[in-house]
Amino acid sequence: MEHEIQFLSKFEEDSKSIGFLFMRTYSTWHSQIKNCLKKQSITHPQFIVMATTAYLSQNFDEVTQIMISKKTNIDVMTISQIINNLEEKRFIIKNNSLKDSRARSIKLTADGYAVTNKALPLVEDIDQQFFSSLGEDMPSFHDMLLRLAKI
Repeated sequence: MEHEIQFLSKFEEDSKSIGFLFMRTYSTWHSQIKNCLKKQSITHPQFIVMATTAYLSQNFDEVTQIMISKKTNIDVMTISQIINNLEEKRFIIKNNSLKDSRARSIKLTADGYAVTNKALPLVEDIDQQFFSSLGEDMPSFHDMLLRLAKI
């Protein structure tokens, strides 16, 4: 006799699972972002690191890999790999930190700023279009994301 294996989800329909819906929504949004950035010859993680570096550079004399990691919630080793790749593309320069001998200071090159500043409005437009279907609920959704991200 064949043993029947059952799927033990408490949800009768996938649309009832908030985790599944979140993943599916994220995948739809992320596909649009990836396609847009592919035309700029960068990946989404590379864009995140460059945009975060540019953002942090507005307020700090020195930006480190750890600062980028904390701001993006991407682990330091992954940030390091992304930065190495961006350094090869000549979008980022790494130097020893003046404040901490164990840290690396990260700066965007002129080309790095050019790519970031070209991609940023495209990404922001995708965000605006994608989330505009929320209408008047968009500010509440934003607040909920902040709560979930614990920012």
